[in-house]
Amino acid sequence: MGAAASFFSTAAAAAIPYILQLIRGSKVQENPTMSSISEQHRKMEAEKNAREARRRMEELEKEKKEQAEKAAKEKEAAQKRFTELQEKAKAKEKETMEAQKAMEEKWKKGIRPVEWPSREQYDKVKRRLYKDGKFHLAVAGKSGTGKSSLINAFRGMWDHDEGAARTDVIESTTTVTPYPDPNSANPFIWFDIPGSGTPNCPDWTYFNDQGLYIFDAIIVLLGDRFTEGDLAILKNCQRYCIPTYIVRSKSDVHIEDLVKKKQKLPGVRGDPIGIYEDARKEYLRKIRETVQDNLRNIDPPPPPQKVYAVAKDTLTYLVREESLSDLNILNEHELLRDLLQDAYSRRSEKSWRVMQDLIKNAGVDIFRYLIKA
Repeated sequence: MGAAASFFSTAAAAAIPYILQLIRGSKVQENPTMSSISEQHRKMEAEKNAREARRRMEELEKEKKEQAEKAAKEKEAAQKRFTELQEKAKAKEKETMEAQKAMEEKWKKGIRPVEWPSREQYDKVKRRLYKDGKFHLAVAGKSGTGKSSLINAFRGMWDHDEGAARTDVIESTTTVTPYPDPNSANPFIWFDIPGSGTPNCPDWTYFNDQGLYIFDAIIVLLGDRFTEGDLAILKNCQRYCIPTYIVRSKSDVHIEDLVKKKQKLPGVRGDPIGIYEDARKEYLRKIRETVQDNLRNIDPPPPPQKVYAVAKDTLTYLVREESLSDLNILNEHELLRDLLQDAYSRRSEKSWRVMQDLIKNAGVDIFRYLIKA
């Protein structure tokens, strides 16, 4: 037994140098354990990289999808904005075309928007016509309607008085003519306005050319019918917010003509008061119907407007504060009251109540009447 052990020991000892020589002569390989661990690490790293690659790919796909969706939404929004802009442009074009068409229609009718006077026009008119501290009241109408006589009546003057507006001439002037009130206590200037709306003086330039915007009120004096000039004055006064009063002068003469016609009818000669009253009512009804029919020709139509029938003699006595007992009174009181009240409301500093007190204290009969009711 011992011999055997000794043999194996001797053999092992002899093998050692041989094995050592083999080791020395061979390349040392990697530690298999560490190699296994390294391999395991490589696999884990590969799996990690693969997962990262898949995640990155998924993110890229998601980002690509989001960008595509965003681009689609932006394209849709851009298309929507483009469509909206197109619709707005079409609507604006339609609106512009309709406005242009409406303007052309108005131009065909002789209607123009309000055109403010230039600085040069304004200064020229102000120097020529405007007086500080005065009410500027005008009478417009064609020649033959009794303008001069009506202006004289408002001034409390007879046609033959010195300084009265001449009534024995045919109107030829094309400019506004002023007539101061002969009573220095009255802060009024009365103006004679020539006709307007003729081819040489279109109505939309007439106010600026003649400076009619300075007036506090304009009386449109009618003849047998409305003229283009009458309508032009009313249209422009409406644009400039200037009060107007439609007046039929010589009404006593026209009513008397109706009375004469009615007296020729059978069975009416014995009632002169009734005949006159019938003629008066018929005359007033006809002129009011005529005025309202003509006002409908103004675009846009103005509100219904009162018509004043007056006689120059009655109005003259009224202004002169003389007796009216023997006269047939029509609308002279109403015209003078409305004209003065509107002028006061438009320009005066004091209130109407203060004016009432002043008038009462003055004891002027005509103005006492004007402030009643």
